[in-house]
Amino acid sequence: MLVTTVSISFLTQLALVYVGFMQTIFQTEALHIRDLGVLLALAAVSMTLHEVRRWYERKRETEEVYVSVMDEIA
Repeated sequence: MLVTTVSISFLTQLALVYVGFMQTIFQTEALHIRDLGVLLALAAVSMTLHEVRRWYERKRETEEVYVSVMDEIA
């Protein structure tokens, strides 16, 4: 259900921006390919930084668990 809702929302937003008569009604303008490229690059950088942070946190948590287990054994 969530995927359907998000898909419908995404398609509606695309229509509002890229369908000619809807551009007139809602006073929107299509983005140029350069602008779309900049947005995609920013999104990719953001996603990459988020994944690196998640990897670091998992690694740190694993090391903390390892140390606590070794302390209990000793």
